[in-house]
Parts: sequence; structure tokens; C-alpha cells
Amino acid sequence: MFSKKEFDEGVIYTIFNYIWWFLLGSFYFALTNILFIFVCWIINAQGISYFNLITIISLLPTGPALVALFSVMGKIVRENDVNMTKDFFKAYRKNFSEALFYWSSFLAILIIIYADIVYLNANVQLISAKFILIAVKFILITAALILISITFYVLPIISRFYFRKKDVMKISFYYVFKKIHITILNWICLIGLSYLSIEISSSILIFFFSSALCYLIIFNEKSILMSLEEKCPSLEDRYISTDKIEK
Repeated sequence: MFSKKEFDEGVIYTIFNYIWWFLLGSFYFALTNILFIFVCWIINAQGISYFNLITIISLLPTGPALVALFSVMGKIVRENDVNMTKDFFKAYRKNFSEALFYWSSFLAILIIIYADIVYLNANVQLISAKFILIAVKFILITAALILISITFYVLPIISRFYFRKKDVMKISFYYVFKKIHITILNWICLIGLSYLSIEISSSILIFFFSSALCYLIIFNEKSILMSLEEKCPSLEDRYISTDKIEK
């Protein structure tokens, strides 16, 4: 039997490990997004609008960084252990091009939706039927929310599996609605952590934000990822047809 002292030391050691992993993961995430951080600093200093081409370009490395962070957080959830430095940058290099493809595509669509909403608001007087304006804006906002929800699944999946692009999208879209409770839980984590970071205005909490969010999303989707792994024929050929998902 473990003594109380050994138990306490084990708990303290585990807590310390998680704190260290979260800090280090967030630090590497910030490091790989140094361009975006620098651009935001310039924008704040000069009072420039955030919605510009430079900001959009600086956001591109965020996708590969998120996938790398999902990869290491997934390893923590599965194995309760990780070599943060080695595993983060290995995942970053390995998944860079695929992550950049999905992230840039999602970003482009969200920018188009945002631009359309801004255009509608600026030209509201040109639309005679107000219900049409409301309906179009509702459709655009709904599309944006669904796309972000899909991103909650796409990035964790590609951080661990190798599927064809169309199958990644089909799988992610399927789970957005099939596992709607998990989708809602992911949104609660995103909104809750964002609110706490802004409300408390704690630099430490903000620094933990990226790692904590990725960990919670991976934890929420643990059963989905395990199910996908069981349906994969091998580690070398991680491909399943989408019709197997519903079985």
C-alpha cells in the first residue's frame, strides 16, 4: 500500500508536470506565432484596424501551431506523459503543410463571411425588405459557427491520423451534429476560457489559454478519436471510408 506521503508526492508531481507541460506548450505555441504577436503589438501601438492583409497573413502559422499543440495534448490525454519540446516540433514539422491547407481554407471562408456581413451592415439602406437582411445575416453567422465547429474536429483528427482531405471534412461534419453534445461542450470551453482570460485580465491565465483549450477539446473528443483509431487498419495506413463511421 502507498503511504499518505507517497500519495501526496505523486499528486504534487503530477500537478507540477501538467503545469509545466501547459506552460511549455503555450510558450511554443506563442513562439511559432511570433509574427502574429508582433503584428498585434504594432497594431495596438499605431491604432490600426485589425482587419487587414498583414494580420491575415500573420495568422497563417497559427494552424500548424494548433495542430502541433493538439498532438502533444492528445499524447498527454492518452499516455499521461509527453516530451513537450521534441513532440511539439516533430508534430509541427510533420503536419505543417496539411495543417496550413485546412487552416488557410477555413480562414479564407471566415474572412469572406465577415466581409459579407460588414458589407450588409454598411449598405442596409439599400435592402428594402429587412427580413431578407436578417435572414442572410443569420445564414452567414450560422455558416461561420458550423465552420468553426468543424475546425474543432479537423485539427485534432489531422494531428493524429492520415485521411484523405474529403474524408477528414466528411468525418468532422458528421461528428459536429452526431456528437452535438461534444460540439456544444467545445464551444463552452472556448467561450468560458476566453471570458475568464478577458475578465480576470491575468497574464498567467492568458498564457495557459492555448494549452488548456486544446487539452479540453482533445479530452472532450477522446472517445471519438479512440473510435477512429479502432477502425483504422494500421498505423502506416490510417484510412477508413466514411461509411464505416456510422457503424
